[in-house]
Amino acid sequence: MEPNHRAPQGNPSADRRPPTEDRRPPTADRRPPTEDEPEGVAWKGALAVALVVGGLVVWRACSTPEGAAGSAAAPSSATPAAGDPNDPAATAGPDAAAPPAPPRCAAAGAAPFVIGDAPPAPKAAEPEQGAGGGAADSAEDLAPFAVEVGRGTTFAGGFAVGAQREAEGGTVAMVATLSADGAQGKLVRLARSRGDMDPPIVAGAGGAVLAAMLEPNAGGRAIKIARIEGEHVTWGAELAEGRDESLALDVAASGERAVIVWDDVTRDGKRSRIMLASADVGSLRSVTSPRPVSQPSTDAEVPRLIARPGGYWLAYIARAEEPAGRAAAKEGDDANEDTAAAGETIAHQWLEVVPLDETGALTATPRAVTPKDGHVLAYDLALGQDDSLILAFRDDDTPSGSIGGRISAVLVRLGGAAEPRVLVGGDREQDAPPEAALGLGAGVPALLRGAAGQGASSAGGREGAAVWLSIANASGPTQLAALTAKGEIEGGLRPEPALGRGEPIAASAEALLVAHPAGKAMKLELLRCAPSAPPR
Repeated sequence: MEPNHRAPQGNPSADRRPPTEDRRPPTADRRPPTEDEPEGVAWKGALAVALVVGGLVVWRACSTPEGAAGSAAAPSSATPAAGDPNDPAATAGPDAAAPPAPPRCAAAGAAPFVIGDAPPAPKAAEPEQGAGGGAADSAEDLAPFAVEVGRGTTFAGGFAVGAQREAEGGTVAMVATLSADGAQGKLVRLARSRGDMDPPIVAGAGGAVLAAMLEPNAGGRAIKIARIEGEHVTWGAELAEGRDESLALDVAASGERAVIVWDDVTRDGKRSRIMLASADVGSLRSVTSPRPVSQPSTDAEVPRLIARPGGYWLAYIARAEEPAGRAAAKEGDDANEDTAAAGETIAHQWLEVVPLDETGALTATPRAVTPKDGHVLAYDLALGQDDSLILAFRDDDTPSGSIGGRISAVLVRLGGAAEPRVLVGGDREQDAPPEAALGLGAGVPALLRGAAGQGASSAGGREGAAVWLSIANASGPTQLAALTAKGEIEGGLRPEPALGRGEPIAASAEALLVAHPAGKAMKLELLRCAPSAPPR
């Protein structure tokens, strides 16, 4: 036998021992044949090497439990084991993308209530996503002359929302009501709406709903108040609103009286002020004469009203009166069309708050609760813990509708107000929440009380009723977050698949009422939401 002609020792498939560290690799003998060696010797050496390698492969496959059992469900070698340093998740840094958060909202079960002409059913190839349309909601869902809805409310019978639509050769104002579970809905016609007006403002009053709407008349505009019980509508006395360009109006009921607030210009037309009147809830009669409630030296507009036990909270946007010299210069520039400045004036604006009793009388002096050097563009309010008031507002020194600014919240009590807290947008401070770095687009905040959270007792053992914060934006899905009764974000601010581009307009302790545009129609749907994802 030739010295280099080495035959394999035994069958490798029978000997299932792993190769030892001192064993030379099978390829060590794969050298080219020399002139003294026959050509077959090299061929036989290569064959021996192939047998050894094949035996090792078979040995490894058979020595594992999965291989021995012949299981076809063995884990893929591409999936790293837990703790494997090759696992990207184990070596990813803090900036790695986190997995998507579980949804916090789901459809309540009842089919959406549709106001207007029902849209065509989606094609089979393009199914809707999410309970309320989700990703199917888009800009194409909006159509000219579509149904408009305003802010919603809750009452003993469920939910109510003011709406208007094209019908009867013009625009008709109405109130839509839904049962608490969303299974039953109906429309109650109020009146023809003349002029370019907003949908009626609604407020709960026990088992009834109060609605306030504007109507043009010879002296400017009038405020009409109606009481809706079932399908029966009772109209009350009208209030003169004047010729102010603003359509801001609000109504609320506490006890036996209802309070109506609006803004109107002074007789000299130099500034706007907040006006107030009250009426008997049962008959909408016994109406008091309108009276100003804002400070005489303050230019005030956009009033909002919310009932609390024993009275109300009244809030509005205020700005300082312009100095006489600056006002005169402005009038001179406006008189000359060639030199008049174009664009929107960015003025210092802040929020003022004052408590009222059940009759609408002031129980304190209005006070500023946001910095007077700020630029409040829009705001909303909700009742907080122990009858406190939570205000969410957008502060922005850029023109309306632009991208920028920040959304903050401030907690107001009868004894005073806390410092505003930045919730979203702006320059992120060291102790600011992660949501503070998110973009706002042109969205404005909306507050709806109803979710179980930290504060008063609840069936889940937690205390209080949290407040939902929603930010609707035409360029993307609506963002949703739960606020604690102290005005702090709980569980994060993010879009919800079931919400899509819908806009929450009312909330109860069990559900959110969401409006989804659908062509010329409007879908009203209930979502069951929790501040954090439900456990699985």
